[in-house]
Amino acid sequence: MAILHAGIATFLRAPYVPPERSALREAGATAAVIGLPFDSTTVTRPGASHGPRALRDASSHFAFGENYHYDHGVTYSDHVALVDCGDIDPVAGNAARTFERAVVVLDEIYAAGCFPILLGGDHATTIPGAAALSRHTSGRMGFVMFDTHLDTAPEIDGETLGHCSPVARVLELPNVDGSNVVIIGVHGAANPRLEQEVADEHGVTVFTIRDVDRLGIDEVATRAIEIASSGTETTYLSVDIDVLDGAFAWGTCGPEIGGMTGRELVRGLEIVASGPIGAADCVEVSPFLDHSGNTARVGARVVVDIIALRALQIERAGAIERTAASA
Repeated sequence: MAILHAGIATFLRAPYVPPERSALREAGATAAVIGLPFDSTTVTRPGASHGPRALRDASSHFAFGENYHYDHGVTYSDHVALVDCGDIDPVAGNAARTFERAVVVLDEIYAAGCFPILLGGDHATTIPGAAALSRHTSGRMGFVMFDTHLDTAPEIDGETLGHCSPVARVLELPNVDGSNVVIIGVHGAANPRLEQEVADEHGVTVFTIRDVDRLGIDEVATRAIEIASSGTETTYLSVDIDVLDGAFAWGTCGPEIGGMTGRELVRGLEIVASGPIGAADCVEVSPFLDHSGNTARVGARVVVDIIALRALQIERAGAIERTAASA
């Protein structure tokens, strides 16, 4: 077997294909990783702009030739034609122009019929990510976020496009209703009262870490995807790596003690990402704050699991179709 970390870093060693619909179609791509190396909205510890590169490097740990995921019993390359579209070119210090560029790139990915996975960047990554999915959804859209923080701040010092505000911006999308928005894992001393009031006002469902303890992650995750998918066409999935206890992932902007365990996140994703997910992101990996590389490796595993679960859905749908055809 070749050395796993050799060669140019793309996610899971997927081929690089520029984010243009013609190139993606020619490559036969069905899923596309795209980075957004931007953290100019971070209010505490910076560094997440280096997240996309770190996630790609870390993904080499999982880049075995057979692309088999043991937990799910699926060879994801049999069902998902993954490509890496590189990074969206950010405008330093300008969130609005950066996000405009992001939506244009994501439009190309959707036009090619690909499932996009964004690598952040700070959590403002979700703002263009969800906006792009909304543009390509004819019906209502749901939203599920794993996060220690509520991220419903209307603005921070007048700035509306920030990593404290992705849920607030999602709630403004024309085809999103708060009754289909769910946040999992909230806890700690960095959630202002105003942000809970915003969530309450819009009917957002918040499962705190105490709910995870009390109900169990299976119940929480099952309720979450049921709520997000009720009456909706598709759902956007966002994973902020700080949802994990700081002992598991300390290389992030705002780590907290008392968060989810790695096992809880893996199981929660297994349930949520098995639902009708139309796009996903993994954000807030700040590699310079974790010299061990552990947080980036955890983030890469999150993305690998999302890919594997999408493959499993496709495999199961194909089996159902074959059974129906033979009946």
